[in-house]
Order: sequence, then structure tokens, then C-alpha cells
Amino acid sequence: MNGQIKELTNLEDFKKVYKVFSGPPYNEKYTEEELEEIFKEYQEKGYMYGAYNYDECVGLIALERGAKEDQPVNYQDDEKVMYLADIAVLDKYRRKGLGNQLILYGVMQSKVLGYDKMYMRTLEKGSMSYGIASKIGFKQIPNVFQEVEKERTNGLIETMQNIFIEIDLNSLNKDNLKQGIKMVNSSQEQER
Repeated sequence: MNGQIKELTNLEDFKKVYKVFSGPPYNEKYTEEELEEIFKEYQEKGYMYGAYNYDECVGLIALERGAKEDQPVNYQDDEKVMYLADIAVLDKYRRKGLGNQLILYGVMQSKVLGYDKMYMRTLEKGSMSYGIASKIGFKQIPNVFQEVEKERTNGLIETMQNIFIEIDLNSLNKDNLKQGIKMVNSSQEQER
């Protein structure tokens, strides 16, 4: 892949990448209107970055300022917390280190923007982002769970048990970042 990560502002790029959640293993159902609402929410409440292969958007990361009210997490200073809302990579570009790059980019951007903590909701098992985030230094928040209902493409409603993981951005040091960069580089070498 020959590309860069930059601010994602194009709705069509967002929809193209976000639709990966409608395919396996997620099979989540979204209307065009829902996709537009999600895009607008991310623009208003945070930051979106896209990974581009030349001019084609092939991955994205969405970050939201503050803890989400509908989630069972508590932080003393909500204004210093960044929520990693979503990360998605087109099927063709998976398992090539792009998810690693996007999460590491999100962590570093959040630190540069002055946030103290970053957290995300994920599945403990079967989640690609959980493994990546753990390698960078995210740790599970003890005893914090949430059941989430999602409509699947087959019309069924499925309930999933989610966990929450976080990273203290102030405790990041050169070794953490070196480990993250090493992980990204080794993924890219495996791609070749």
C-alpha cells in the first residue's frame, strides 16, 4: 500500500469503508440515512481520519471527545477523555498492518491534542481491534460490561456482550510508542 492517513471529510469515502460492518463477520444492517447520521455525528463530536491508497480511502478511524453517556464508564475529567468510536478497513487491505497504523495514529493524535485517556468498547473474543489495541497498551477496565443489540443483515436482532479497554495517554513513553511502531512495521513487512 502506498498511502497516507489524513482527515476524512468525504461522505462517500466514509460510507464505502463503513459498509464493511455490513459484511462478515459483523453483518450489521445500516440504511443510507443511518450512515449519513453516523458520519455527521463523528464530524460534530470528534475527529475522523482516513487511510488512503493513492486517492482511494481504504480504512478509517473515528474518535469522539468525552465519554459517551450511554456507556457505563466514568471519568473524573470527561473533557480529557477520547473515545475510539470506530475503526474499519476494507477487506482487501486487512491483515496488512493498516488497523495497527490507524489505532496508533489515533492514540498519538489524541495525545497531541491534549487528551489524558482513550477508551473503546469492543468484544473480548472475535474482535480484530482488541488484539491490536492490547499490543499498544490498552488494558481492560475491570467489571465494566455492556450488552449491545444490533440488527443483522438477515433481520435478526443479536445481543453482544462488550468490554471496555483504555490507555493512559500520559503514561505513554518512548518504549510504548516504539513497540507500536515496531508492530506496524512488522505487519507491513509480512505484507510484502
